[in-house]
Amino acid sequence: TLRVLFQYKPQNIDELMINAGDFIYVDPTQQSDVSEGWVIGTSHRTGCRGFLPENYTERAHESDTWVKHREYVFVTASRSFTQTENEPNEKLNGEVHSPSMSRSVANVLSLQNANLRRGVLVMRHGERVDQVFGKSWLQQCLTSDGKYYRADLNFPSTLPKRKDGVKHFEYDPPLSCCGIFQSRLIGEALLDQEVTVSYMYSSPALRCIQTAQHILQGLKLDQKVKIRVEPGLFEWTKWEASKAIPNFMTVTELAEAAYKIDTSYRGNFPLSSLMPSENYEEYVSRTPLLLFFAFSGVSGVILIVGHGSSLMSFTRPLLGLPARDSSDFAQAVRKIPSLGMCYCEELKEENKWHMVNPPVNTLTHGANAAFNWRNGIVEV
Repeated sequence: TLRVLFQYKPQNIDELMINAGDFIYVDPTQQSDVSEGWVIGTSHRTGCRGFLPENYTERAHESDTWVKHREYVFVTASRSFTQTENEPNEKLNGEVHSPSMSRSVANVLSLQNANLRRGVLVMRHGERVDQVFGKSWLQQCLTSDGKYYRADLNFPSTLPKRKDGVKHFEYDPPLSCCGIFQSRLIGEALLDQEVTVSYMYSSPALRCIQTAQHILQGLKLDQKVKIRVEPGLFEWTKWEASKAIPNFMTVTELAEAAYKIDTSYRGNFPLSSLMPSENYEEYVSRTPLLLFFAFSGVSGVILIVGHGSSLMSFTRPLLGLPARDSSDFAQAVRKIPSLGMCYCEELKEENKWHMVNPPVNTLTHGANAAFNWRNGIVEV
């Protein structure tokens, strides 16, 4: 038996509503097919059964549950909780509960799930390798025969496999090791604040997909929420160094490289529609279309991992604000750090959105320059 430490509101119909202090019976023989970080159990309080996050609970002391193993009968004036002659009581762990009550509680949970306040968390990716080592980062990591090696501890230990070789990583760079750490840290902070992400959208850029993956790992949702790769989330192409759209890894390649990709998702803005050196009006026109498709029939928190420009291009239309002048836009975006974020929340009664403080604090750290032990120590 587990004791609940924190309240959890279901994000899906098969999840269990729990409150702090509840006791949950967990049958070890029924956990084999449950995703890591989750358990399936039955609430002593409601008699309902469903999935719940394991880290919201602790093992109950034996003495805490002694008083729970008793029989009782619900007596209420409500028809939905009243037992009929044809509805026998069901006994679970010594408790008698009415099947009609379980159905009623399930209906309440379903309504709660449908009425979850929607939120949109838009985030820039973590630190990328070329941000630290410059545009020639790949040349620093290649042997004479073209094989990748780790020239500095802030380079990733390996690069994902792709059929066209490592050369295309030059314009589609990965996260640095610090970027991976940053992303995981943000995910853990979101978990501490009990933020549950219902959907994850990412730009097709590798640095964004890696950021999304490590945030989900920090949230302990990497076995439950998959990444939807949306080409329309890519950076304003005018800012890209190449005159062509980067050759991104395919969804199949990403899945084979162990990224948790939703392979059934089809982007609402095709990759073929991305034009090199697009003008500002073409870039900002992508967003309203993506917002419409992303939010249709969706509840809970949507996390969008994109680029610095995403924070402004997504939030302003959502708030009903016009696009800023392109020069003002560029100046504002340059100030957005790695994993900078904005959070918008829906005011359903007023049929509008407003911006509020993000659920976690900002991540600030200093630079750490390269060090050569010869300079100034053994050499004069």
